[in-house]
Amino acid sequence: MEIDQSAAIYCHQQTEIPQRQILSVLVMLYQEDCTVPFITRYRKEKTGGLDETQIRLISEKYDEYLEREKRREYILEAIKKLEKLTPELEKKIKACTTINQLEDLYAPYKSKRKTKGMAAKEKGLEPFSLLMLETKEPMEEIAKKAMSFINKDLKVESFDDVIKGACDIIIENFAHDTEVKEELRTLYWNEATIKSTKKKDAETIKNYEKFKDYFEFEQKVSELKNPKVAHRFLAIKRGLSAKVLKVDIIFDEEIALHNIEAKHFSEDGLTLKKVLQDCAKKAYKNYIHSSLDLEIKTELKKDSDVSAIDVFKTNLKNLLLQPYLGSKTVLGIDPGVVSGCKIVVVDDSGQLVIDTVIYPHPPKNFKDQSAQILSAMIEKFKVEYIAIGNGTFGRETLQFVEEMVPEVRDSKVKATMISEDGASIYSASEIAIKEFPDKDATVRGAISIARRFQDPLAELVKIDPKSIGVGQYQHDVNQVKLKRSLDGVVESCVNYVGVDINTASAPLLSFVSGIGPSVAGNIVKHRDKNGLFNSREELLKVSRLTNKVFEQSAGFLRIYNGKNPLDATFIHPERYEILEGWANKHKKDLKDLVSNKDLASQIKSDKELVSEIGQMTIEDIYKSLTAPSQDPRTEFKSTEFRKDVKDIKDLKTGEWYPGIIKNITQFGAFVDIGIKESGLLHISQIADKFVDNPLEVLKVGEVVSVKVLEVDIERKRISLTRKSGEDHRQVSKGYDGDKPKKNNFKQQAPKSNNPFAKALKGFKV
Repeated sequence: MEIDQSAAIYCHQQTEIPQRQILSVLVMLYQEDCTVPFITRYRKEKTGGLDETQIRLISEKYDEYLEREKRREYILEAIKKLEKLTPELEKKIKACTTINQLEDLYAPYKSKRKTKGMAAKEKGLEPFSLLMLETKEPMEEIAKKAMSFINKDLKVESFDDVIKGACDIIIENFAHDTEVKEELRTLYWNEATIKSTKKKDAETIKNYEKFKDYFEFEQKVSELKNPKVAHRFLAIKRGLSAKVLKVDIIFDEEIALHNIEAKHFSEDGLTLKKVLQDCAKKAYKNYIHSSLDLEIKTELKKDSDVSAIDVFKTNLKNLLLQPYLGSKTVLGIDPGVVSGCKIVVVDDSGQLVIDTVIYPHPPKNFKDQSAQILSAMIEKFKVEYIAIGNGTFGRETLQFVEEMVPEVRDSKVKATMISEDGASIYSASEIAIKEFPDKDATVRGAISIARRFQDPLAELVKIDPKSIGVGQYQHDVNQVKLKRSLDGVVESCVNYVGVDINTASAPLLSFVSGIGPSVAGNIVKHRDKNGLFNSREELLKVSRLTNKVFEQSAGFLRIYNGKNPLDATFIHPERYEILEGWANKHKKDLKDLVSNKDLASQIKSDKELVSEIGQMTIEDIYKSLTAPSQDPRTEFKSTEFRKDVKDIKDLKTGEWYPGIIKNITQFGAFVDIGIKESGLLHISQIADKFVDNPLEVLKVGEVVSVKVLEVDIERKRISLTRKSGEDHRQVSKGYDGDKPKKNNFKQQAPKSNNPFAKALKGFKV
């Protein structure tokens, strides 16, 4: 694919990244078929050190550029086929900088049916329509001229037919005036408001009350573009889809009509001024306003989608990169009541060792027997940690384990609750069934709980991100963009952490740069058939793993205790020869490079080496050689919830509780404090100082200390604060943090200079 300078210019205008760097990225992405993680980590000299977010943004803007140019070519060709492409029109089309401008120019030509204006032109009435726009002659003279256009063969049988046909032409000309529409487009975005009201029959819709915040709501369109409140439009859109709300874009009609008049018939003394004003009104109402109404709603939806997806991406990234336990034997418990608690033990490599069921809760209440079973399993399989799902009866199960199992009671084994969001989705998935075809779905769920405690990233990649519980309005946003964005986050996290090729599952490997599901499956098959990989070079023996795939993926795949010590690092094999040559020159072994920090420092300061492979690459090599662990994540540290709290009724206002951030939205964060219901930490209560964006202060998985402000037991809502002060009388209560303030704003239009404003009323075409 050829990359032209125009594409780089467009991307530069949209991103402010230098064109040279943009061209370099586009060439690698679209000509050399490189992945974003590979370019980010291993081509820093070429990109000037651009990060992954910047490179993905360049790719996104390039796709926008291609979409626009494709549409431009289509429009030019379509109008050309109609034999209506004049040099002037072609020049205008080629000068357009947005899709909307292109569509405005194409609008008069894309109708598949004959419009009233087209029919009037075919009847020869266009000259009379031009006369109407400029004549100051008396009505008698105009009537005489109109009579010359009567043609019964063309069904123009009277003066009224002539006037009506000419008006149809004028209305369409007004409606398709791109200059006027562009002016109004700007005014709409700056001055228009969006208004939602309750429909008359809204009460007949189930759960219509959940949209009550928008039964009488109005806000400036420009304000809704702000990412902090963009979610409001998604709420309004949901109410519209549910047929509970009526949603309109409101703009001062007098201002709009004045713009049309100023362009087309502003002279004093025009004989048909009132008729023309009526034409302008009809063009505005039937065409221009309805078009801009739809356009603004569409753009607001796109902006709201971007905002919601960005929040989802940040939360997902923090969730995937949360601290990990590592290679420890874990006993996982999926709590249950009547059907019992499903118990599994997975070894330090994540393999299932054993599964069973215990019944410590009513109605059976086999507490002693259940505790004995757990103790026996802990002793036999050398269990170091117990992970308990935080769903129904999770808190009660943790209490039972802490009170009845001696090893836990004596702190020899640590028991903790783990989020089980998405575990049920995994347990019924094709991946889970393929992994454990002979196991019940609840057993697979317990395995997922244990494994995600060992390594959240490796296990959560098997689950659809939308099922993990860290999004907002995820079902309302563009699903294609959401999937692409979330897949990008997963890909980014997997390659940031790296993968042990000898233990990774096929789903995890599929997200490694350049690999994909098919090659990932072949890697696992090759490993099962031939044993563990001893070097990265052996990857080339895997079916369909080409030299290009090897180039893109090898640096992210680690092999511990293999033939080459560099295989256990992030250093790419393309640098091995240079490093081996340096080691030989200094009479050192490769093993010395990864165990001797002084040698690594010598590499970092070697000017000849820096000149050969670049300063940024040398810095990365130094970090890989000196890092105590190639895994950049922090190790797990357990969090203990208050033992005196089992359900919402046990909470006391004014007291502090340990918690874990479960989800973050634009208006605050939801905190798990060890019970079924999460509490809301409103944005106004996150800190003593003003917080503009919760995502800049908190992250999913973070441990926090919160104080209970209010508990609504009936609605099961908990209001929390992190403020140190005592006076919280002014805070939002419950979940009203997402409630938009009622906006009594009413647009005050500037006084019109239009001398014909009064004449606009009462005239109809």
